[in-house]
Amino acid sequence: MIESEAKSAAIKETEYCYVLACAWEADEKDSICLERIFTKGGCEEIRLAWWKDGKQMMRPADLNAVDWVPLFKRAVEKNVFSDKEKLGMLTAIFNHSV
Repeated sequence: MIESEAKSAAIKETEYCYVLACAWEADEKDSICLERIFTKGGCEEIRLAWWKDGKQMMRPADLNAVDWVPLFKRAVEKNVFSDKEKLGMLTAIFNHSV
């Protein structure tokens, strides 16, 4: 993807990036989210972000294991991960199973 494509596909734009997809752990703008972003430097990334009172916190996002699973499921449903990435994750899980 190039920046012009990211800009037209973005659901939100910040000074740093274009947000392409987002899944929230609980209340939007007041919880943890997984996002697919395209940085204005030209790199597509997955970001785990913590929001509190409508502001993104510049601190680590802590999430317990029980809440991680539904967040990850929502992220898959909201296309935070590409089909190729989903397949790669499943393959890695099955290849490393005991």
